[in-house]
Amino acid sequence: MLRLLCLMLAISLSGCASLFPQGGQETLQQQLSGIEHWKVRGKLSVVTPQDSVTGYLTWDQQETDYRLFITGPFGQGSSQLSGSAKHAELLLPGWDQPQTADSPEQLMMLYMGWKFPVSDIRHWVKGQPAPGNDARVQFNEAGLLNELQQHGWQVKYSRYSRQQGFWLPGLIKVSGHNFRFVFSIKEWTING
Repeated sequence: MLRLLCLMLAISLSGCASLFPQGGQETLQQQLSGIEHWKVRGKLSVVTPQDSVTGYLTWDQQETDYRLFITGPFGQGSSQLSGSAKHAELLLPGWDQPQTADSPEQLMMLYMGWKFPVSDIRHWVKGQPAPGNDARVQFNEAGLLNELQQHGWQVKYSRYSRQQGFWLPGLIKVSGHNFRFVFSIKEWTING
């Protein structure tokens, strides 16, 4: 009877192991680096020195190409930020034509007054630092990124869940440069 009980306990514990990340932080970070095509949907809150706004964000990333749709109170309609590694376009409600610049950061600062690190956030949103050696990271016991400091920004992660075979965050809080962004992710889609 004791052997049967021990066997049942071992089986149930091995089933629970799949509920937690496997392989440690290096393995998990390598897996995240392989995600180049993804889409997230959720709620975005932005606190600036002058204002506080909330809206809904859909971010579609295809390698270095990105398309962000922001809808809700941000401007009585939808805004779109899109581009690649060398070009960015911003279209705000009421505009007939998009405005262009070399980087999304230039557009966000010029037309919205936001210091929004789009180029870094495409990595941060997955739970990993942007490329470079300047990041300070802190991982939790499961090997998932808990906190990140990079380029003057502090990023905190929570609500990790398994999405299409990957452990990805559900709540991301970014603060720095007198700005605060909170992204509550409702849906992840991984496309290879």
